[in-house]
Amino acid sequence: MAATGNYTENFSELLHEVKRYVGLQKSFIMLDTADKLTVILSTVAIAVVCFVIGAMILFFLTFALAYWIGQMTDNMAFGFLCIAAIQLILLLIAWRKRNDWIIQPLARMMARIFYNQEQEEDEQGRPD
Repeated sequence: MAATGNYTENFSELLHEVKRYVGLQKSFIMLDTADKLTVILSTVAIAVVCFVIGAMILFFLTFALAYWIGQMTDNMAFGFLCIAAIQLILLLIAWRKRNDWIIQPLARMMARIFYNQEQEEDEQGRPD
């Protein structure tokens, strides 16, 4: 009878430790997810700020260039038409290179965020 009580007590302790382990794993996953989302959202925020400022700079520079071309040719419409053509060409180039310039760098960044951290965790968890 005493042996049965000992087994019950050991099983109860084991069950308690398993519950604690599951709770700790849940907390770890939540913290890990928060860490990865922080990196992603901060990168997106920086990219948006740089994009907006860059777009404003590009707008004023192209406006000034169009005005200058218009003065040089004595035809403002021609100056703005030249800038529109240049921007259209740049848009087509960016569209054709979107895989190399946008999609692949984003995929590499996401892989680096998710894969490298998991790989480091696996290496830290291994005994030497």
